[in-house]
Amino acid sequence: MHHIDVFNGDADGICALHQLRLAEPLDAELVTGVKRDIDLLRRVHAGAGDHVTVLDVSLERNRPALMALLECGATVRYFDHHAAGEIPSHPALELHIDESPGVCTSILVDRYLGGRFRVWAVVAAFGDGMPEAAAWLASGLKLEEGALSALRALGENLNYNAYGDDESDLLVRPAELYR
Repeated sequence: MHHIDVFNGDADGICALHQLRLAEPLDAELVTGVKRDIDLLRRVHAGAGDHVTVLDVSLERNRPALMALLECGATVRYFDHHAAGEIPSHPALELHIDESPGVCTSILVDRYLGGRFRVWAVVAAFGDGMPEAAAWLASGLKLEEGALSALRALGENLNYNAYGDDESDLLVRPAELYR
């Protein structure tokens, strides 16, 4: 079985994957890119028995590639907060989609994990430009003085790093930044 993690290279995608891999450690192939590279599933080569985890990548834009992965026998777990369009149904597809305002993908992963690594959802929410959601999430954490400002700075810097036409424009490539 081959594991493939597909994630947007911004703060939300990186922090969502980080939370999952803290809870479920495994060695996976990483497929990512700059913030605006949202057709990431077309780059995934998977077959029967392979498991693909998708984070912070538009289902609507990636539907044909998603359906192709499912038809070739891969299982897919999908977390996203963007407009999804028509939601497909397939026995090998596990969906965690919430398009509500004030929700980012890391918040969906935080819910899935029962808040076990919530600090990373706070970082992602700040990075995704959702300071109210970040503050609400952080309110249940016992943070030292100045920690919330540091989490905000981390989230914003992770996000800013993701902007560019291609990965050569970035200070740190998203896969390396995740690692």
